[in-house]
Amino acid sequence: MNIRKIKLALSVGLMNSDSGNILQVMKEQMHVFKGEVGNFLGLSEVNNNRLNRNHVKHTYAMRFENCTLNVDLVTNPRTKTQVVQGFQLS
Repeated sequence: MNIRKIKLALSVGLMNSDSGNILQVMKEQMHVFKGEVGNFLGLSEVNNNRLNRNHVKHTYAMRFENCTLNVDLVTNPRTKTQVVQGFQLS
């Protein structure tokens, strides 16, 4: 599995996306590498921390047959904005 290539594709996909659902964009990008990562098994929220009055950090685990993609999202529930703080492929 070429982790570097997958991370680059995820980064470029996020920059080029105009969709409001970041997790869906990442799932679609990972589908391109289905031969390497395997089928999508599920998504679960691992952690949820309030950073301040307006921002919440969510950590999600996107499970595939051959790897797991951990995504840290910072959201503003009032404005419904999402920003990727980081992601890790393991």
